[in-house]
Amino acid sequence: MSWTLYTSPRSPFVRKVLIAAYELGLADRLVRQDVVTTPMAPAPELLPVNPLGMIPTLVADGEVLFDSLTILEFLDQNADVPRLFPEGSARRACLVRHAMANNMKDKAVRILDEQFRQQNKDTAEHVSGYAGTLKRGISWMQDLLNADRFDAGDIALAALLSYLDMRFPHIPWRDDARQAAEWFARAEDRSSMKKTVFAKPPQG
Repeated sequence: MSWTLYTSPRSPFVRKVLIAAYELGLADRLVRQDVVTTPMAPAPELLPVNPLGMIPTLVADGEVLFDSLTILEFLDQNADVPRLFPEGSARRACLVRHAMANNMKDKAVRILDEQFRQQNKDTAEHVSGYAGTLKRGISWMQDLLNADRFDAGDIALAALLSYLDMRFPHIPWRDDARQAAEWFARAEDRSSMKKTVFAKPPQG
């Protein structure tokens, strides 16, 4: 039985779920339904299943699941070989890395919001603050990377870095994060990454 995943082609949270699905061999079970949804104008087709109007939202076997971490848990539990979340203290470490990457994605989306709203005297300060947070977070995470691992925390980081390259190529996150840059270059060669590339943002 297929599962319906409400998505956007440029959401880093959606891409994280798609990468995980390919890593676990479950991508064929997902039927994507792209929606256009914002806090101000939630997608009407999404509201009956998620009153917050947020993506990703997964409808699977009678369950409605939202928040990307919850969806990752579901996918891992339905995989033939669960491997997104280790056990014991390693699981907590994975969740901390995931939380760091997820919160950085939130900061990146806020930068995009700043670009779309009316510019004022606070805009540059906000963007600079968010960009500084991103650089600090990436530098913190690079010491925790492992070339032999690609768990939920790593997938969340890969989705973030690819989002930065897609939306904000002017943010030089690689300058102070050589280890993260080298790790990401290897991650981009994974089949799951190549099959889930972002749609190009509109021009103008």
